[in-house]
Amino acid sequence: MEKRWVQMDVAKGVGILIIVFGHGWFVANSPDLLYPILASFILPLFFFLSGVFFKPEQPFWQTAIRKADALLKPFFVTMLVYVVIRDLLRHQPLLADIGGVFYASVDTIPWQALWFLPHFWLATLYAWVFLRVVRLLQLSLPLSCALVALQLLFGILCLGWFWQIPVTFGEHQWLLPGLPFSLEIVPISSTFFIYGYLLRGRLREHRSSIWTLLLSVLIFAALFLYSHASQDLAQRRYDHWFWSSAMSVCGVYLCWALSGVLMQVPWLRGPMNYIGQSTLILLIFHGEIQHKTFALLEYLGLPTVLAASVALVVAVVVPLLIGELIKRVAVLRWFYHPFPQKKRPGVKPGALQTPAKP
Repeated sequence: MEKRWVQMDVAKGVGILIIVFGHGWFVANSPDLLYPILASFILPLFFFLSGVFFKPEQPFWQTAIRKADALLKPFFVTMLVYVVIRDLLRHQPLLADIGGVFYASVDTIPWQALWFLPHFWLATLYAWVFLRVVRLLQLSLPLSCALVALQLLFGILCLGWFWQIPVTFGEHQWLLPGLPFSLEIVPISSTFFIYGYLLRGRLREHRSSIWTLLLSVLIFAALFLYSHASQDLAQRRYDHWFWSSAMSVCGVYLCWALSGVLMQVPWLRGPMNYIGQSTLILLIFHGEIQHKTFALLEYLGLPTVLAASVALVVAVVVPLLIGELIKRVAVLRWFYHPFPQKKRPGVKPGALQTPAKP
């Protein structure tokens, strides 16, 4: 039981380290290899893992509030504090930047990696509605999976409808940066979330090994070499309905298999578990720290590769230290940690049954 939960944290640790690496110099200078490989599965991985432990038996309003507490609160606190301080120092008008924060699209916020948090909140609420409908209609698992696949195809079809579209208002024209909270990509992102929930039982029963890891690596490499398909939901990119989806599925399993192998290495299991539990703090702070560190080291004369390597390590270590500071300072905990929840005995009549914890 405990082992399965630890493997989930290790898998999140693998995912967040890939994100930190993906936002660094090495991937930025490899647009035809590293970028499409990592982008093909990293966001689907987090949506899938989060769906595994989703509890749609909770009331909608309770889900919305709890997820807002965990996701929207740290997002708005971080972004609003940052843009206010930055604009005051630069003597820039505040209104446009504050509006961009509340719009919360990748092109309207300064720390672009954080677009994921408000969108994740929205996708979670959509998944709640979808799973409630599935429960109400008493659909079987195969039929539910087929319905989600149709939803994915619809999401791919309308992916570019609101992205970089010229919009005229009065005498002004600008490019529409998608919908608020990246609403239009919910059919795609929630697909992986819902599959995580629907397939949670199979995942608990599965045991990964070095052999399943090697097999997934070979299949993933073959898919990429044949199709070169990838995706990047932040940029509304989904190269091919089948090959991009297959790359995502294989990449998600590859990370899960890798986490299972890492758990067998005692000196890696603990640190990866810790990193996985610090995913939110790493996501929030790694980008700006990595970019500023790299720029400073290059300015000081370090070779580019060395500067990028050091900046990568700093982008992991410093956010972890910030996370420890947040744990120890009450006012910071209030802003970055969810409020404690009181446990309620029992489940209301008519609610979905709570799935067994891993």
